[in-house]
Amino acid sequence: MNTYRVEFGPAWPVPPITVDFTDRTAAARTVAEHAIPHLTPVLEAKGRPELADCFFRSDRELTEGSFMWVDLAEGMSALFCPARLTPATPAR
Repeated sequence: MNTYRVEFGPAWPVPPITVDFTDRTAAARTVAEHAIPHLTPVLEAKGRPELADCFFRSDRELTEGSFMWVDLAEGMSALFCPARLTPATPAR
């Protein structure tokens, strides 16, 4: 099974999403497109609007993930908005 439910940490107002992870790059883009509009106002309120220019990363086992922001020029990075990935149960 390659379809996973992505549920975000309780401190972040991002609704869950179910995504096909057969193509992990496409899945990460789908998760980011879904979550960034929800994350942006929170990041702006925290004084860190630049973090909205981020990407979603998941572990090899597809059990957890988070968003990552990287500033190569400054040598800085941040992980935020943890997520739990669980195999989606097929509809009956």
